[in-house]
Amino acid sequence: MLRLVTSDDSWEPPKYVIEEVNDPEYVARFKASMAQFKANLDWLQAHWGDLLPQARGKYVAVAGREAFIADTAKEAYDWADTAHPYDEGAWVTHVRRTPGYNAYANRVSAPVSFAAES
Repeated sequence: MLRLVTSDDSWEPPKYVIEEVNDPEYVARFKASMAQFKANLDWLQAHWGDLLPQARGKYVAVAGREAFIADTAKEAYDWADTAHPYDEGAWVTHVRRTPGYNAYANRVSAPVSFAAES
């Protein structure tokens, strides 16, 4: 388990602590929530075609192997908590407005000159 430890001093960078978890009850709860999460993602993968194109530009919540399309992330999380309060593997994501890939490039803050040397 990775734990973030912060201090009251906002100038001090956070410290990360890695701890071994031996509590069988905690490990069982974690494994159960990950199984629910995987089941929800598998369901979503099989049903993307049912959600598109109406989900574009919106948030999709998946819980209890059921989807909900919302205008805001808060609305999506609230639906998941209300409709499936025992699903610890609920998932919310934003769906891009347009299909395709994002391309990123470095931007240079000052003009760069490539003059040929004589």
